[in-house]
Amino acid sequence: MFVVLTVNAQRGQTFPVWAMGSLSCMVLLAMVLNYGNMLTWQFRAQNAADSAARGLLAAQTTQWNQTLTALHAAAIDEYRIRNILRDLDEVVNGEGGCNGGDYHDIHSCDAMYLNLRGQYMDAVQRYTADALLIHRVATPNQATQIANMNAALTQMQKTGVCGTANGLDCGFTYALVGTQARDDNYLEDVYSDCCTFVVGGGTSSNPKPDLTPMEVEVVACANVSTLIPAFFNTQAPTFSAIGRAAATSIMANQEFMYLGSIVNPTTGNVFQQAEFPEGTSGSAVLANSENDGYYRIDYGGNPDNTWNHGNPAISNGKAAFTYSPANAGLLAATGWWSAMPVPTFKGTLTPGTQFQCK
Repeated sequence: MFVVLTVNAQRGQTFPVWAMGSLSCMVLLAMVLNYGNMLTWQFRAQNAADSAARGLLAAQTTQWNQTLTALHAAAIDEYRIRNILRDLDEVVNGEGGCNGGDYHDIHSCDAMYLNLRGQYMDAVQRYTADALLIHRVATPNQATQIANMNAALTQMQKTGVCGTANGLDCGFTYALVGTQARDDNYLEDVYSDCCTFVVGGGTSSNPKPDLTPMEVEVVACANVSTLIPAFFNTQAPTFSAIGRAAATSIMANQEFMYLGSIVNPTTGNVFQQAEFPEGTSGSAVLANSENDGYYRIDYGGNPDNTWNHGNPAISNGKAAFTYSPANAGLLAATGWWSAMPVPTFKGTLTPGTQFQCK
């Protein structure tokens, strides 16, 4: 015996299920979008803090790089002065190939003396300007650098500056929450003196506080509204996007070069060409004489130069180069400072006290 059941179809039976399913999907979609928005703001906050921390260290790294540049210029003028003094000694004593003619003869000791004296005075004037510039650039101490960092942080948050190449992300409020010296008794550096130099070999050091690389820590914070809208007179929730970052000054690039041999790719000539201060034409007065070498100022290191082949450097097979000078010449051994990220160091911070959220 079979029993047949029949159900009469009624319109709208699936609507509640569809409505609840659609609402659930919309809620899940809103939650996913909101979570993505929170992640986006958090990444943005971290990037903002990283940029601020590394950018603020320019107060120290730029100062040190400018000091190194001025020192390089002063070293060239000092080398030039030493060579001109040697040349003056030659002509005063009637040596080095000059003759006893009058001032009209460019080969005469008197004519060469006048040219050398003028070149000497010019070099001394430049050297004096270099020394004054070094003093002015190198004078700010670490307290001044920190004050400059705070001033720069204020400036980079201003309307019209933030959001540009010279500013920070406008969506955040920034605070410099910590500064300290990185005195680790070991500073990777360039060491040089009268007789040798080492690049990349490491220098154990106990620097003065104002010459110690700094570490800074920055917080970037913003109060952000969620993507979930308000409903039934309920205020939409907010969250705080906080980024913390620290950075320190390091000598990021170390280099050395023979100024008289490295070719400038723009001009096709070596960076520091030989100079002839004994004349006014820019070339050797005694060019066809073996005495040319007595007066020329050669910066050394050019293997094609018969007067000065330079002083080849010897590598230890790793990162260090050393040399022992055998010929006169000027070799620049230096390094350039930049910023690198480091772990934060201020511990637990208090919102509203140590930093504010925009």
